[in-house]
Amino acid sequence: MLQQTEIFRGLSPEQIGEVLGIARTVTFPAGAVIMREGEVGGTMYIMMSGTVEVVKSLVIGELEDEQDAGRNKVFTRLDAKDHAVFGEIALLEAQKRTATIKAVTNCDLYEFSKDDFLQLAEDKYDLGFRILLNMARIVSTRLRKADEETVKLTTALSIILKEL
Repeated sequence: MLQQTEIFRGLSPEQIGEVLGIARTVTFPAGAVIMREGEVGGTMYIMMSGTVEVVKSLVIGELEDEQDAGRNKVFTRLDAKDHAVFGEIALLEAQKRTATIKAVTNCDLYEFSKDDFLQLAEDKYDLGFRILLNMARIVSTRLRKADEETVKLTTALSIILKEL
């Protein structure tokens, strides 16, 4: 299954084993928040079982009431059968999380820390390069999708404003 995960594309089973050697298995019950938008992250996750929701705030700035459904939108669901990976940006830089990830069902995940990943990449340059290249592809795909969504929203807003 893990060879089909985008982040492991082009890796041998032995290399995947090396990467899993730095992972720890974590479990989140249904309803749990795995990561919160706006918090600085230091971990990436690969789903082994379960389903999660990707939730984004629709307002800029701090939310006083995170349960306010009018300010949050579920953008997508990720499922382990799709070999979902999330939190990869945290392995690249210490920035705020771009979304909240909530467990819809009980979830078993592989968790990778930034420090352990960077140490592996320094020790095994070829392995680190391949994973970083795959991460760049994942981030690029997500950026392209966000750009397409921005164009759609801008177009819709322009049409609405013309009608006013």
